[in-house]
Amino acid sequence: MIKFLHKHVKDSESKEILSKGFSFIVIRIGGTLLSFAFTLYVTNRFGKVEWGLMALGFSIFTILSIFGRLGLDLNLVKFYSQDENLIDTGVFFRSIIKVFIFSSFLSLLIYVFGEALVTDVFLEPKPDLLPYLNWLLLSIPFWSMVFVSAAIMRARKMNKAFAFYTLVGRFAIILLIILLIAHDSALFVLKAHFISLIILAIASLVHANIILKKPTFYSSHNTWVFVKESLPMMLSSSILVLMSWMDTFVMGIYENETEVGIYNVAVKVTTLSVFSLQAINSILAPKIAKSYAENQTVAYKKLIQFSTKVNFFITFFIVGLIIILSPYLLGLFGDGFEAGISVLIILCIGQLVNSLSGSVGVVMQMIGEQKMYQYFIVSALIINLILTLILTPIYGGVGAATATVASMVFWNISGAVFLKKKKNIRTYFLPSLK
Repeated sequence: MIKFLHKHVKDSESKEILSKGFSFIVIRIGGTLLSFAFTLYVTNRFGKVEWGLMALGFSIFTILSIFGRLGLDLNLVKFYSQDENLIDTGVFFRSIIKVFIFSSFLSLLIYVFGEALVTDVFLEPKPDLLPYLNWLLLSIPFWSMVFVSAAIMRARKMNKAFAFYTLVGRFAIILLIILLIAHDSALFVLKAHFISLIILAIASLVHANIILKKPTFYSSHNTWVFVKESLPMMLSSSILVLMSWMDTFVMGIYENETEVGIYNVAVKVTTLSVFSLQAINSILAPKIAKSYAENQTVAYKKLIQFSTKVNFFITFFIVGLIIILSPYLLGLFGDGFEAGISVLIILCIGQLVNSLSGSVGVVMQMIGEQKMYQYFIVSALIINLILTLILTPIYGGVGAATATVASMVFWNISGAVFLKKKKNIRTYFLPSLK
């Protein structure tokens, strides 16, 4: 690892990935610690049942917010990474309006059918979920706005700002509200969440406006065509989120709130292993989009190979620590959470395999292969759904985790093989090969 870094640090592009990637990881660690503090607060103060209900609510919240963004946040990264497009600020402001309206419509739709959802979908009805769900539905349009605004920062390589708005901000504000206004109700936590997202939405919109300098709703581009181009990205992103949250949701169908809470905590601890991938992808996406558009083949291939190797080494180290410390990490959340160790180990192994495949999704979307990527993701979703429905009733959390890992490994490896054979782009890393 040391020899590998020494060989590449003289390259300016590689230096930027390492330096900015490290900054992103530091911010991401801060965001994860705040997220953990939020979870610890709920689990230790209100218990596994309340956290299980919140986890189910957040699964619906996260899935809907992805659909609500219409893929515009990803397409804006691709669009504004090219300097000549900065003068067309109307694309951004029209996108914000479309996202707010559409995500509000989705929230209203689920609100209308909320009672049927909590009573008829789950084998064991969960009417106590409804009050939590309603506050989360109110939050969705504002969370969608945050991601669309933060896309401008990601496109312009302002990764610290992007990381703050999407990873750190909401939990920092939630915990601040909780500290300032002590309350014995678990529902108050989600009210604080709603307030935090309104604050972040306003702040990120103002920040994006400052970056773009000349706000206008006029655009030389047809923004409905822009939406059409964004939809494959939205479908791919939504499917990824569906796969990452489907296990929690299906656990809610077959298991009680306690089991859901234990499973979700194991999933949360596993997210420690994706720091490096998120950090590298935040920097890699605009670089690939720009170099590919400028036909700098050697440059983007070199960046992809370098980033994959760095990601694997970091992920390998973190996964090892998580597995070794898993009893302690899960025990922090309260009695009984150690039951999620098996789930945690399965998910960690899956992340390690995925790290070997490289940033498949980012590469395919930034070089115009979002439709092919979508095919892989849809296939993975079908595999995930079938395996989750088969394995979860039999094996519980272990079955749900196995289904999730199997589908993730499928689309990562399939995407890596496609890029190599069809585009001669090698995203994967095999440590035994030179």
